[in-house]
Amino acid sequence: MLVSLNWLKEYVKIEQDPKTFGDILTMSGTKVETIDPISDEVSGVITGKIVKIEKHPDADKLVVCQIDVAAASPLTIVTSATNVFEGAVVPVAVENSVVAGGHKMSRTDFRGIMSYGMMCSVEELGMNTDLFTPEIKNGIYILPENTELGVEVRDLLWIDDSIIEVELTANRGDCQSIYGIAREAAAALDEAVAPVKLYDKKETQNQIADYLSVKVETELCPRYVAKMFKVKKIEPSPLWMQLKLLNSGVRPINNIVDVTNYVMLELGQPLHAFDYKSLNSDEIVVKTGNKEKTVVTLDDKERDIDESMMMITNGKYPVAVAGIMGGANSEITENTEYVVLESACFDKTSIRLTSKKLGMRTEASGRYEKGIYPGLAETAALRATYLFDLIGACDVLEGIIDVYLKPEEPHEVAVNVDWINRFIGIDLSEDEIIRIFERLFLTVENKGKGNLVVKVPDYRQDLEIREDLAEEVARIYGYNRIPSTIMGGTTLVGGKTVKQKYQDMLQSLLVGAGYYQTLTTSFTSVNRINALNMDCGDDLVPLINPLGEENSIMRNTLVGHQLEVVSLNHNRKNPQGRFFEFAQTYHKNPNKGELPIERKHLVISSYGNTDYFDIKGVVELLLDRSGIADYDFVLAGPDLYHPGRKAEIRVGDTLVGQIGEIHPVVVKNYDLPKRTYACELDFDVMAGLQQDAIKFVEMPKYPGSSRDIALVLDEDVPASKIEATIKSHDTGIMENVELFDVYQGEQIEKGKKSLAYSILFRHPERTLTDDDINPVMDEILSDLKNGFNAQLRD
Repeated sequence: MLVSLNWLKEYVKIEQDPKTFGDILTMSGTKVETIDPISDEVSGVITGKIVKIEKHPDADKLVVCQIDVAAASPLTIVTSATNVFEGAVVPVAVENSVVAGGHKMSRTDFRGIMSYGMMCSVEELGMNTDLFTPEIKNGIYILPENTELGVEVRDLLWIDDSIIEVELTANRGDCQSIYGIAREAAAALDEAVAPVKLYDKKETQNQIADYLSVKVETELCPRYVAKMFKVKKIEPSPLWMQLKLLNSGVRPINNIVDVTNYVMLELGQPLHAFDYKSLNSDEIVVKTGNKEKTVVTLDDKERDIDESMMMITNGKYPVAVAGIMGGANSEITENTEYVVLESACFDKTSIRLTSKKLGMRTEASGRYEKGIYPGLAETAALRATYLFDLIGACDVLEGIIDVYLKPEEPHEVAVNVDWINRFIGIDLSEDEIIRIFERLFLTVENKGKGNLVVKVPDYRQDLEIREDLAEEVARIYGYNRIPSTIMGGTTLVGGKTVKQKYQDMLQSLLVGAGYYQTLTTSFTSVNRINALNMDCGDDLVPLINPLGEENSIMRNTLVGHQLEVVSLNHNRKNPQGRFFEFAQTYHKNPNKGELPIERKHLVISSYGNTDYFDIKGVVELLLDRSGIADYDFVLAGPDLYHPGRKAEIRVGDTLVGQIGEIHPVVVKNYDLPKRTYACELDFDVMAGLQQDAIKFVEMPKYPGSSRDIALVLDEDVPASKIEATIKSHDTGIMENVELFDVYQGEQIEKGKKSLAYSILFRHPERTLTDDDINPVMDEILSDLKNGFNAQLRD
């Protein structure tokens, strides 16, 4: 927010230089971002009146002006400006004066005629040219005809002003005005603040009732105040008003619009002026649920609206978007005879949502979004009335319409002096704390024994609890004066949870196995999921306000982003790669209205000098080191993987994850190496199955006996089923079953494969004999033959 220091000084006594004042304001909690003078260079420029203009005798494009600067004799100034005329009052840079850019003026000979200075444009005065129309900024700056002559322009045009940019927090809606900052400055400097002059002429009639009525049909408008005026003349506003608007970054337009902008800047209350005749109605209705689909705003743009948006209507159709911008159909024009002034309080959330939907943010909406208190509506309307009357822009129609649905009750907060001191860490007396509250314009009732009841003004919507009051004491007392102390209490040693330690263990195993950890974004899109050859289903969690289509939903699998990492490395000519990532996946909650379900997954991927059995071995290592036993690799899984080279990892009926070679379609979609492998594990499930207890087992006292068998069977029979069949015959003496060879070739019939197993037998209390082992082997071979048509290989 931009604050004119000169304007501020009209309400508060400020004797400090701008930098010192800015530091004081910042230390009191109102952060000053920058302080920019209008111009430090301009000096010696005075006002003058052109009394005579003659053509230059030797130059077609030059004229010779005689200018009255309230001196003994007129000055002669030669100019090429085309907008000057006799009687015009202009800024005159006389000899030895300095204009913007640091240029010092001296007399100059223009083809035989001596010029004793120059007339200045707004740019040469150091003013912001962006706020002037091209007609004004491209010529000499013409001042009002009643401007005093010989006056220093630096003072007259507030070129000596400093513009303070203040950063406001979202809860300080009361500070988004000159008067709001004036209250803060007064509190920080311990000075009084001057009151705002309001319209106070006695009114005996209710003339406005003959012209207008107001209905508020929504609770989103707590208060609506309307005042009416008869326009005398629409013309430029007075110079003093224009200067305050310019130094606040607002372009002057005309006396009617300028007053509404002036009051908004001064008090923080947005106002809007309607052309009464253009309303085509004698009523104003504030409501939502409008059936119209569009409205044309003051910027001549057609806006799409819906029933959730609050509109100001004439009872039939919208004439303004409440709190944001007026409608073009009720705009003030040169032909306006009667003006309806709106000063209202609108719900900040409603304004924010409407502003976002329409894609437009205005000075008014920005203030409403931070919060406007209802009590300001009447004050602002009376201030505008005072200004209209002061500058002679309008005649005031007696009476005021004030629709106040639910007047706010005064708010009080109880607090104890000792508690404030303990909370902040200071030692102030009761009188000192009361004095701080009074500096903040808070009314205090002393209940005795350090107990205070603070009555909060209606404009301080941010003061709700005692902690808010303690913060006010701290910032006015001075954060820099609060003594530094060492934190007290008991210090506890932090530590990781069992689940976090388990994740660290798995990470160490993977890094030791040559895998690199990755970190990818949690956002994805439907297109990216479809590229995985997977059905999106109804499990997706869409974002309400995505950064873009490619980041419009939360990912429900980690494989997609992992394949993007593989693709990136492969296309950067890295011959091989191994990667892993622990991250959350997000799934739609079946319970409507509840947050999405988050599950932590572990994804592993590899390409290059590797195959399916390499990544399967790594997964087996992770499961074994996790103490997860009796896991199986079952031929199944999503279409993300190759149909014949994929598996689900299960422990009983519990799905732990999927593993496999990436499907050729997905390989093409993601531009992957021909052989890419991935595995996604549910880390939360693994953590639940983890067994970290290590049991001691004595070294065997008796020798083991090994039996090797080579089986020939159909190539589509999973090795896991063969192993499971062998283990099913364990009678307490089978110690280990290991697949040590897989063969397909010339010596094996086509469509068949050879699996070779080594089976280790051992008894804990004696040495086994063939009579112990052979019956078991016979049963194994019989079951394998009957179940899988397996034959012993010759």
